[in-house]
Amino acid sequence: MKRVASIVAVTTLFMFVVLTPASAQQLKDWTVAVFLNADNNLDEFGVEDQTEMSRVGSNANLNVVTLIDRERGPAQINFIEKNNITKIKDLGEVDMGDYNELVKFASFVKENYPAKHYSFTIWNHGSGWKGKKLNNIFRGISYDDSSNNHITSAQLSLATAKMVEILGQKIDVLNMDACLMQMVEVGHAVKDNVGFMVASEELEPGKGAPYDDILVGVKKGMTPSAFAINWVNAFSKSYTGGSQGYDESTQSAVDMSKFDKMVDAINGLAKALMSGKYSTEVKEVLANTHKFDFPENISMLHFAELLKARMSSNESVKTACDKLLVAGKAAVIACKNTGNSTKNAKGIAIYLPSTFRIEAKYLTLSFAKATLWDEMIQTLLKRDIAANVVSEIKAGSLDEMRNLVASAMSNSENADFYRFIIRELNYEMYTEKGLPESLSEEFSGLFKQLSGSIAR
Repeated sequence: MKRVASIVAVTTLFMFVVLTPASAQQLKDWTVAVFLNADNNLDEFGVEDQTEMSRVGSNANLNVVTLIDRERGPAQINFIEKNNITKIKDLGEVDMGDYNELVKFASFVKENYPAKHYSFTIWNHGSGWKGKKLNNIFRGISYDDSSNNHITSAQLSLATAKMVEILGQKIDVLNMDACLMQMVEVGHAVKDNVGFMVASEELEPGKGAPYDDILVGVKKGMTPSAFAINWVNAFSKSYTGGSQGYDESTQSAVDMSKFDKMVDAINGLAKALMSGKYSTEVKEVLANTHKFDFPENISMLHFAELLKARMSSNESVKTACDKLLVAGKAAVIACKNTGNSTKNAKGIAIYLPSTFRIEAKYLTLSFAKATLWDEMIQTLLKRDIAANVVSEIKAGSLDEMRNLVASAMSNSENADFYRFIIRELNYEMYTEKGLPESLSEEFSGLFKQLSGSIAR
């Protein structure tokens, strides 16, 4: 009976081995998947980066797979081993600016290279939430020069949500090997679908990420947080005389499980700055805040540090800054910069133009819809304009008042804005008696025109 039982057991085990897919038998710790859009002027760097990957390649703990679309060439999926790049599938011409292609790639990865953890890299040009066309009205990533298409922030949200459904789990690490993508606005679009986001606040050097240095640091049993930190450290080291020489760079990792607390703190600061007339103080702080290639992208935590110091006597604003600094530093689990000009990049950028003139398309972002940040910017603008007009009038000039009336007469749609200005002028000029006698008659006429423009 023991012999028969043994035979049955061995037979059952044999059948299990035969019938179980190889991928299930050999589930690796990590699959590193790179959506490598080189269908643009970065083509040579894409080829170079695949070569870097092959210096380490896949191993018993790691799959390395790319979807590469080259300039003036067809796309293909490659499996990368040490010193070997194997073409797995021809795809023909692919629109890498179509987020659905990223989703399809995730499906292929899940079916053919399943793992306990997934890192997905979107490799290309990036511009935060702006785009390179239409005066930078809408930002995004993965610009495909053949299709003139790119993935917007909203589409990145849709893509990562679908990828989570396919993978059956969150994307452990979303890396964007592209410029200017480490922004609150971009993070907000993917926060529910991603464990950690690794990206650059600033322009990236042309060589981008050092894939050989990164992959050699991926060890058996490595957690997603350790993976993300390893990426940041390897990236930075490569540009301080390492494998990629010397260059200025930023790279950081954000723990998306702590993102909502950071957003709550951002809302807290927005409320505090909307509670009083602080446009002058904010402008002064912005003048000294670290800015990136798009100057309206600022280092959020550097801004909070400077604002706290500038308004230290204002308990409400000071407390809001403290809360944002605590929440932001908790979310940014790794931040490394190289070069002298990047020292005040603190790990995550946010949109705050020094003119307070907000771009209309910004209001369509999920971050703007969900928070008070855009309302704060608009409030700062109203108060800044009102303060300028009042100051000019008290100094004996009505030039700004005339310009304001002309603007209102031609654009009466922004009624709330002009109502605010009217209230401020009424208070400062009449209640506080700040109106010079010599301007009284003309000001009265202009004031009536301004009031009438929003009553039409």
